[in-house]
Amino acid sequence: MSSDFANSCERAKKLIEVQLINNITKACLLVERKGKQYCPIDEGPLRAAMCHDVNVIFGEVIGRVGNTMEYAPYVHQGTGIYAKDGNGRKTPWKYKVKSGKYKGWHITKGQRPQPFLEKAKIDSIGKIEKILKEGLT
Repeated sequence: MSSDFANSCERAKKLIEVQLINNITKACLLVERKGKQYCPIDEGPLRAAMCHDVNVIFGEVIGRVGNTMEYAPYVHQGTGIYAKDGNGRKTPWKYKVKSGKYKGWHITKGQRPQPFLEKAKIDSIGKIEKILKEGLT
């Protein structure tokens, strides 16, 4: 095998990797944007904490979209009797708010799931497939 051919293959591999990273970044941005649209609160920390990242790990390009707020999984998956896949507490519970508008004792059974990221992913599948093919076909 000539060194020109080997160099050409290496350059082609690098170009494909760069194109894949760009495509996956675009796809992640699409899902992040949709996730912000479907987020249950129009403004505020939950919506603002939507993020994405793209990494190359052991030769694989991996894109992730998520939310950095501590309470995001509870909003997304639900809590208590409403939790997705029955993973929540099965009995009601009480909690006390010490001050403010909601001061006093409250009883709750949980919060229904609001899967804003899942909905964003599902609604974007067709566009994601097109984006991932760009520049590679």
